[in-house]
Amino acid sequence: MSDVLNRLGNLFFSLRSYTPIPLILIAFIYHQFRLPLVIIGVLILIIGEMIRGWAVGYAGGRTRTRTINSARNLVTTGPYAYTRNPLYLGNLLISSGICFVAGVLWLLPVLWILFLLQYIPIIITEEQFLAQTYDQLYQSYLTAVPRFGLRFSPYPKRSSHDFSLRRALKSEKRTLMAIGLLMTLLLGFELVNCIFSQSVLN
Repeated sequence: MSDVLNRLGNLFFSLRSYTPIPLILIAFIYHQFRLPLVIIGVLILIIGEMIRGWAVGYAGGRTRTRTINSARNLVTTGPYAYTRNPLYLGNLLISSGICFVAGVLWLLPVLWILFLLQYIPIIITEEQFLAQTYDQLYQSYLTAVPRFGLRFSPYPKRSSHDFSLRRALKSEKRTLMAIGLLMTLLLGFELVNCIFSQSVLN
């Protein structure tokens, strides 16, 4: 069972950049523009990307790897001092924000279920690798910092990694471009639809 879970974790980890695509297509097909939801969605999306940027500002480009065992530094400072998986939390918020912007709230529970099905094997596989690599250092971190929730105070034994805005922007360039493209297409389609509807009515 553990071996199957590891294989699943590594497979899902390597595909994690592509698995949101079907949900994004569904959001495009069924999108309904509602200004309050767009505002809420943009705020959620910004919070998610800020969490991601904060995390990669400490962890750097190693978060873009295709294999779990390529990560060689244990980062326990920055957002990692409050939650063990800030990048995945950011991903969930960004995806949820897109559902709000598209106005397809019925897609949210589907997103969250699929998110858990994908990321739980990834996280368990990562934890096993980090426990083998860092032993007691990681065990201490594991017991003190929640997997999904948040600590109210930072983890006391924080690593010496520093934050770099340049590192964060470099690592997040593709994510920011993808978010910008999605938002432009979603809102652009709605603008074209409004113009077309008005011309038909007139």
